[in-house]
Amino acid sequence: MDVETGAEAAAFANVTALPVNPAQNFKASTYERAADDWYVEPRWCVEQLADAIDLADSLIWDPACGGGTIPDTFEARDFRAVGSDIRDQGYAGGKVIADFLSLDPALVVTPSGRFSIVTNPPFRMAERFARHALALPALRVCMLQQLSFLASRARWALFREWPPSDVLILSQRPSMPPGEKIAEMGERAFRGGTTDFCWIVWTRPHDRPTNLRWLAPEARS
Repeated sequence: MDVETGAEAAAFANVTALPVNPAQNFKASTYERAADDWYVEPRWCVEQLADAIDLADSLIWDPACGGGTIPDTFEARDFRAVGSDIRDQGYAGGKVIADFLSLDPALVVTPSGRFSIVTNPPFRMAERFARHALALPALRVCMLQQLSFLASRARWALFREWPPSDVLILSQRPSMPPGEKIAEMGERAFRGGTTDFCWIVWTRPHDRPTNLRWLAPEARS
């Protein structure tokens, strides 16, 4: 997933990690924050979004695609999907290697084409991702985030300026392991989530009340 670069990276170098962060959602006795904040969502999280929100007739773009869980899931449903990321994390499909925050969207989507952004961005850059995505002509922006992201004084302005059309609460807590641990752990990496997550969805025009829904738990993650 995208990370800070240049001066921004230096500015974050001495910042203490947030008390709540995606790494704490990966069960392990000790851990270090994943490189590039690359934490991987289980496929069922994406399936639940695809079942709940109508994204038909829209190209799906994941600007923090990592290994490609989001575009792969939508391609399996016969959607057109593309990915981009600040570095190559192994996604085998169509992708652009670039920082989303400075990427020319014309390199990924056609100016006249309908597209939606679906992504699981780095937690500490999530608001910047959201604001940048919302400034683009995307039909929908769907962002997977910790539920606590909604309850922040610092992000009140974001939701006032850009009210979501939908908030989809995952009733089952997903495990989101560091991407580099998945090959070593296999399916065990996606068991035992400890943090609440939700999909935050913005739909043009941004002038509607927010629809809050709870998504049923999966039988098994």
